[in-house]
Formats: sequence, C-alpha cells, structure tokens
Amino acid sequence: MFLPGSHRLTAPPRIPPHAIDPPEAVIPPISATGTDAVLFENRTWHAGGLNSSGHPRLAVMIQYGYRWLAPVDDLAPELLDLPWLTEVERQLLGEPDRNPDGSLAKGRGSEPLRHWRRQPE
Repeated sequence: MFLPGSHRLTAPPRIPPHAIDPPEAVIPPISATGTDAVLFENRTWHAGGLNSSGHPRLAVMIQYGYRWLAPVDDLAPELLDLPWLTEVERQLLGEPDRNPDGSLAKGRGSEPLRHWRRQPE
C-alpha cells in the first residue's frame, strides 16, 4: 500500500478513528505473471497490504543516505567482522566512521570508494 504524495507531507498522514490506513492509500495492481516491481521514494508512506494474489510477494529495500546520516537499521553488523573484506566492501556495508559521541569522524570518509573508483581498468 502507498499513500500518493505522502513524501511531501510535513506531518503524519491523517487516519480516521477506527481505521488502520489512510483512506487515500492505494494498492498497486499486480500482473498475472507476478513480475512487476514498484519503486518509490523512501519517505512515501507505505505498508504491506493484504496479498490476495495467491503468489508470494518479495520486497527489497534500498535506501541511499549521505554518510553523515545515521543508518536506519543494521541487520547484520557481524558482517563487518569478516576478515577477508576489502576496505571498499567494509565501507559499502556501513563501517562506522564516527567518533565516540556519534559525530562524523574527519579524515577517512569515503576514501576507500574514491580510491577504488580512480583505479585504471
């Protein structure tokens, strides 16, 4: 389910008493093949609607944020402990470059990825 235009809201969407979802929320149509994809801006109000298609639904969430934003979630922090990871892989997995107080550490930044990008092919 999606609430069209909700990425521009400055307050939570209005949900009437005794309702679960905003009345303007929509469920995208699903093709008979089940191969559709829905892409949306991450600030859009969204929820898992009832799946009555008889086919499983898969979800992949990809979210980009500037490195000075704190991660939204960290589902597998143990991955950073794998000894064979390169510096680029560690950076892409979200290796923290923060000071003990949570502020952004100066210096290292996105240097591993920048260095990798400059490598000749």
